[in-house]
Amino acid sequence: MKIHIGKNLLSKINRLFDLSKFSKIVVLTDENIPESLIDKIERSLNRKPIRIIIPAGEKEKNIETVQKIWKKMFDNGLDRRSLLINLGGGVVTDMGGFAAGTFMRGIDFLNIPTTLLAQVDAGIGGKTGIDFMNIKNGIGVFEDPIGTIIDIETLVTLPKRELVSAFGEIIKHGVIFGREHFNLITSKKPEDYSQKELIKIIKQSIKIKSTIVKKDPNEKGLRKVLNFGHTIGHAIESLSWKSDKPLLHGEAVAIGMVVESKLANDLGMLSKNNLKIIEKSVNKAGLISKINNIKSTDIMTMIISDKKNIKGEILFSLPKKIGKVIPNIKISPEKIKIFLQQSLQLIN
Repeated sequence: MKIHIGKNLLSKINRLFDLSKFSKIVVLTDENIPESLIDKIERSLNRKPIRIIIPAGEKEKNIETVQKIWKKMFDNGLDRRSLLINLGGGVVTDMGGFAAGTFMRGIDFLNIPTTLLAQVDAGIGGKTGIDFMNIKNGIGVFEDPIGTIIDIETLVTLPKRELVSAFGEIIKHGVIFGREHFNLITSKKPEDYSQKELIKIIKQSIKIKSTIVKKDPNEKGLRKVLNFGHTIGHAIESLSWKSDKPLLHGEAVAIGMVVESKLANDLGMLSKNNLKIIEKSVNKAGLISKINNIKSTDIMTMIISDKKNIKGEILFSLPKKIGKVIPNIKISPEKIKIFLQQSLQLIN
């Protein structure tokens, strides 16, 4: 899979990829993507693509929306030699990849993530999916795009909250990879990095994730380290959908990292000093490390149904230090319940 990172790449798509072999091209996007961005891509393709525009937001990431995408693909006469271009944030790349991977048993797709979070996370790695029964990414397949285009110019109009949210995943990469990268990504507030510095951060985050994914594409072992912060984080994110202030994915992961780091410290894995550094990095980025109105019993219910569990055993990926995360740590439901009850003030 080719990954192109830089500035003004959306005007060069036809030079970056040979699109002549595709019978039809569809651009899938949501209502938040500016018309000017879609127009730029259409000019770059040198052909008129079919547009599919869906409502924006995590609540749209479901089987009903996928069915609408499939129907439009059939209605427009797509065949197995067609290409789907996913233009948008993580919802679009996750759901678009799933729709492409299952349409007629699979057609090619190209990701163009337009948010920082999608550029360092959802837009790469080959995970596709939708939310189901209030379970984040409960249904999906592993399917790689033919490539990913990351154009830093798409971040110019990105709201500050979206930019900051991405640092939940970026800080996670730093905890996994090591102190040098961790120091780079925590040296400033997210909004204070220049475009040049952001390109460097994006490249390094992608390198970290891609190296891990290449060694374990279907998440049988090593890739599970990328789930640090996600067992608690996904639970909190899913529960927040019921409130009037739903969390962004990176915000939930940031809370998850803090709580799971405290769990690692409680288990004697992580030093108090490393715990403080991780928590401080989250707060410095402007990410919240606490949340109101979520009960420990509700979190426990979500954890029990987490897709990363095996044979009923609850598995965490927890940090031993900054630069080393250990996957497949089995913790009994009783232990987790006690921890959450005792630590409710950590997230409330």
